[in-house]
Amino acid sequence: MSVDVTAAPPGAATSTRTRLAVLAVVLGVTSVAAVAGGLLWPEPAGGGETYSYTDIAPHRALWWTLLTGLAAMQVLNIPLQALATMVLVRRRGSGWATWGGALMWIGGGLQGAGVAGWAAAYFFPTDPSVGVAAGESVVRAANESAHLFAFMIPGAVLVLVGTVLQCVGLFRSHAVPKWVPVLLLFVVITFVVPGNGIAGLLTSVPMAVGAIGLGYHAWRAVDVASR
Repeated sequence: MSVDVTAAPPGAATSTRTRLAVLAVVLGVTSVAAVAGGLLWPEPAGGGETYSYTDIAPHRALWWTLLTGLAAMQVLNIPLQALATMVLVRRRGSGWATWGGALMWIGGGLQGAGVAGWAAAYFFPTDPSVGVAAGESVVRAANESAHLFAFMIPGAVLVLVGTVLQCVGLFRSHAVPKWVPVLLLFVVITFVVPGNGIAGLLTSVPMAVGAIGLGYHAWRAVDVASR
């Protein structure tokens, strides 16, 4: 165990435990919610990564709620996962954890902004008051523009690289059981296996369990060390 909690007044130890308990709860809730969001994520009728006007229009409210909700969860879950790892890895492997955490913070922000922008790009053109012809033209133009994924793709890559670096730090530090970083590394498979629908459970469930385990061990390590 590489966690090193220096001597502190009892009140400070209690505050640290409480803060990490909140971190663990939020990390757990957002991880489970992400699994549910993946199940609700619709498949595009024409395949690929983009959606047509007819894909979005009948379910535009659900689409907007789902995407903006996932964006909000990302900007909570990813930084908290990075923070939990940096709390755990204090000595051996700390450099890996720190640099990985920095990439995850930047990538999570980019990814969250990109997903929220994606939601807006599809939501407003499908408003019934816009008209079908105009709405279809706007959605088509958005799909053909590189700007649609300009934040999401770089953000996802940074989160992926950052997670891998942090997992190296976790392996080197022995701060958590090996199954925690192993499950977190399922993020690599998301670049091959679709993250939505039943198939998405192959990656989303292990990642959620890994994140929950990470939050628990961050809270538990400080709780034990402060006794």
